[in-house]
Amino acid sequence: MASDESLSWIQTQYSKYIPILKRSKDDIAKPGRTSSETYSGLEDKFDDPGDESIHLPEEVTNPNNPKPQSTLLKYFIYLSKNEGEQISFDTIDNFLAQGCDVNEVDRHGQTVMHEICKSWQTEVAEFMIKRHADINKPDHYGVTPLHVAAAMDYPDMISLLLKYGANLHAVTNGKQTPLHYAAKYDAVSSLKILLKHEADNDVRDHKQRTPLHLAAELDRSEAARLLLNLKCDASVQDDTGLSCLTMMVVNMPPVANLALDQFLTKDRTNRKQHFFLNLVEPQTSGFKGTQAKSPLEVIVQSRQLDIIMHPVIQKLIEVKWKFFGRKKISIMLSLNLLFIMSWTALGIASSLPRTEDHPYKFPEDAWRIIVICIALGLTIYQIVEEFKEIYQSKNKMNQWIEWRKKELERDLKYCHPMWPEEKEYLQKGIDDLQDIHPAYFKDFWNVFDWIVYFLLLAVIVTHIADLVVKQNPDLHVSHVRVFSVTIIFLWLRLMKHARAIRLLGPFIVMLGKIVTDILKFLYLYGEFYIPYACAFWIIFGGQVANMATVPQMMFTIFRITLVDEYNFNDMHAVDPVMAYILCGTFLGVSSILCINLLIALLADTFQRVYDNATANAVMQQATMLLLIEEGLSKTNRAKFAQYIHTSCAPLSLFYDDDLTIEQDDDLKKITFQIKEELGELVHLVKEQKLKNEMSGLQQKKRCSHGNMKSGSKLHLTNSLQRVTLQSPSSESSQSLQMLIANQQEQSTALEQMNQRLLSLERMIRHSLQANAPPGSSSTADWEEINIQTDSRDYHPTVGMAPVWQSSEPDSHVTVDITGRTRNPSSHKND
Repeated sequence: MASDESLSWIQTQYSKYIPILKRSKDDIAKPGRTSSETYSGLEDKFDDPGDESIHLPEEVTNPNNPKPQSTLLKYFIYLSKNEGEQISFDTIDNFLAQGCDVNEVDRHGQTVMHEICKSWQTEVAEFMIKRHADINKPDHYGVTPLHVAAAMDYPDMISLLLKYGANLHAVTNGKQTPLHYAAKYDAVSSLKILLKHEADNDVRDHKQRTPLHLAAELDRSEAARLLLNLKCDASVQDDTGLSCLTMMVVNMPPVANLALDQFLTKDRTNRKQHFFLNLVEPQTSGFKGTQAKSPLEVIVQSRQLDIIMHPVIQKLIEVKWKFFGRKKISIMLSLNLLFIMSWTALGIASSLPRTEDHPYKFPEDAWRIIVICIALGLTIYQIVEEFKEIYQSKNKMNQWIEWRKKELERDLKYCHPMWPEEKEYLQKGIDDLQDIHPAYFKDFWNVFDWIVYFLLLAVIVTHIADLVVKQNPDLHVSHVRVFSVTIIFLWLRLMKHARAIRLLGPFIVMLGKIVTDILKFLYLYGEFYIPYACAFWIIFGGQVANMATVPQMMFTIFRITLVDEYNFNDMHAVDPVMAYILCGTFLGVSSILCINLLIALLADTFQRVYDNATANAVMQQATMLLLIEEGLSKTNRAKFAQYIHTSCAPLSLFYDDDLTIEQDDDLKKITFQIKEELGELVHLVKEQKLKNEMSGLQQKKRCSHGNMKSGSKLHLTNSLQRVTLQSPSSESSQSLQMLIANQQEQSTALEQMNQRLLSLERMIRHSLQANAPPGSSSTADWEEINIQTDSRDYHPTVGMAPVWQSSEPDSHVTVDITGRTRNPSSHKND
C-alpha cells in the first residue's frame, strides 16, 4: 500500500515536470521562432489559477481544421506547447474569418501579441499587426507587448513595434516603462535600441527608481554597467532615501567602483578637482521612517577594500575625520588612558606590603580611595555605554529588517506571474532577513570589552572578600593574581580606539588575524597533544621526576615541542622502548609539523595584511568613524549634514599632477599620468564603439548585397563610387552620406587616439630621462637618438604593447610603452 502511494506521488510530480520540460525546450530556436529565457507565455483564461501545471485546451486538437469553439488565443497556446508545430497564416486567417477576436485575452489579460513578442519572429508580428492586432494593449498588470520584447532582449521586435507606433513610454501598474523592464532583466541589446529611440533614462517607477537604480537593486550588473557608461546618475534615491550607489555596493561592487568616478571631476585648466560628496552621502532626513544605509556603511559592513580606496570615499572619510572624528577619538583615547592608568595604579598598590589588621591607613592611603572612585566611575560609565550600544544595535537592526521587508513586499505586489524568477528573487530576499542578527557581538573588540569588564568584576569581588575575611592570606594572593592578568587585558583594550589612527590600523588588524590563526593552530596542536599526554602519563606518570604530577607532565610534553630539556634519560630508564617511540614521534609531529604549520599560517597572514595595509588602515578608521557618528547628538548630525550638502557640493580642491619635489615623486606622478591617459584612451575607444553600435548598424542593413562584390579588396573610395553609380536612388544617396559621416567620425576618433598616444610617448620619454642615473650614456645620448614624432611610424603588434620605431636608418633603438629601451639585436633574447 505504501508502495502504491509512493508511486502515485512520483507520477504526480512527473506530470508536473513534463510541461515545464517542454517549456524549457521551447527556448531552443526553431524555424519561425526565436530563443527565450524567462517569460512563461500565454495561459488559457479557463485554467485553474491554483494549478501550477500548464494545460492545453482539449478543444484544440487539430488547429488546421478549427472548430467553432476554437479561438486564435488557443491556437497560439497550442503552438507554444508543441514545439514541432509550425505556424500557419492560413489558419489564422480562417480564425479571423470566423469572427475570432485578434485581441482576445487570457486570464492575465495578455493577447497573442504578448506571446509573439516573446519568441516569434518579426514576420509573424508584422502579419498580426496588419490584421489589427493592438500592439499597445496592456494586460491586467499593465504590461504591453513592448515590455515583453524589452525584457526578452529582442531588439528587432522592439524596432518593429516602435515602427508601427508602440508607446515607448507605456507604464505598468508599477509605473515601469519598457526601459525599466530591459534594465531589470539585464537585456543589454534592448537598452541600446530603446535609448537610441530616445527613451527617458531618468524615468521613475512606483518607488521613484530609475532604470539604473532598478538594475542595481535586482543585481543586473551588465545593464547597470551600460547605463553608467551612458552617464546615468548613480546618486539617485528612491522614495525611502535608499541610494542607487548603496545597492551597487551591496550587489555589484566592481560596478560601484566604476560609478564612483561620476563624483570626481578634474579641471586641469584651472588646476581644480571637484568631489561631489553630497551625492555620496545622501540626505535621508526628509524621508519619514526610512532605515536606508549610506554607501559608506555598506562598504564597511561588507569590507570592500577595493571600493574604500577610491579617491571619493577617501575624501569622504577625511572630511568626517576632520569634522568630528579627530576630536572624538582624542577624547576617547584620553578617557581610556585615564581608565587604564587608574586601574594600573591600583594594581601596583595592591601588591605593596600591608598589615592584615589595617589594609588602608589614613591619611597616607587617601589617594587610593580617590583613584578607586575614578576607576569605578569610569568603569560604570563605559559599561552603561556598552549597554546603550547593544540596545541601539538590536533596535536599529530590527527596524531595518522590518523596513526592508516592507519594501520588498511593495515590489511583490507588482510581480508578473509570467516572470516567476522576479518573485522568487524577492521572496528569497525576505527569507534571508530572518538570518540577520545584530552585529554587536560580531565585532571582536566588543567581546573583548566584556572580557575586561568581567575581569574587573573579579578584581572587585576578590578585593572585597580580602577586606572582609582578614585572616585568609590566600584571598589576597588570588586578588593580586587576578589583578595582574586584568592589567594585561586593560592595556590591550587600548587598541580598540587606537585603530582609527591610520599608522596603527594595519598592525592592529594583523594582531587580530594572528590571534585567529593561533586559535586554529591550537585546535590542530591539541589533536596531537592530548592523546600523547595520556600516553606519557600511562607509561611514565609518577615514575619520572618531571612527571610526578599531571601539571608537571603536561609542561614536560610542551618542552618536547620546544626541543627543550625534558629528561629523556629518566624516561629511558623506566621504559626504553616507549621512550624512543613516544618522544621520537611526538618530537617529529609537534616540533617539525605543527610549528612549521604555525609559521606558515602567520607568514601568510602577515603577507595578506601587508599587501592591503593602507586599505585595512582606512577600513579601521571608517569603522570607528561610523561608531562615533551613531553616537552624535541630533544637533551635531544636523551640522555635519549641512556641511556636507553645502561646503561639499562640490568640495573643490587644488589639483596639479605635475607638482613634485623628489625624483621618486616625479616617477610616481608620471605613472599616475600614464594611467589616467590610458584610462581616457580606453574610454574614448569604448565610446566610439558604443556609438558605432547604436548608429551604424541600421544603415548597413539597407545596402543591397549586389552593390558590393563578396571578397572584394578595392579601396573604400572606389566602393563608394560603385554604390553611387549602381544605386542612384535617394535611399542609396542617404546611405552614402551616412557612410561618409561615419568615416569622418572614425577619422576624428583616430586622431584623438593618436594625440593621446603622443602624450603617452612624451611622458614615457620624461620617465626614462628621470629614471636614468646622472651622467649615464642613456642620458647623455638622448639628443643623438632620433625619436621625433614626425620621423617615426607607429607599429601596433598583436599580443604585445604598442611599439614606436625610428624610421631613421642610423637609429637602433625602439621604445615600448612599458618604459624599456631595447636594441633590435637583443630581441631574440627577449
